[in-house]
Amino acid sequence: MPYTPATTTEYFQTPEGKQWRLAGTNSTGDRYFVPAHLDPAKIRPLVWASEAYLTAELGDLTPIANTERSAA
Repeated sequence: MPYTPATTTEYFQTPEGKQWRLAGTNSTGDRYFVPAHLDPAKIRPLVWASEAYLTAELGDLTPIANTERSAA
């Protein structure tokens, strides 16, 4: 399935405080993430985490401002 890299830098946080960065989407519009401290351009899409998986395992993802990011 082809993936499209994110064109903007967006960060999200789980209820426990884990932070994730939007990496891109697939052809059906599903969103994929990498841990916030990683550069998605350097991570193969095969290992990006789907939003559905993260939500099921860690809880809802809430958008956060870049200024709210904790130091990794």
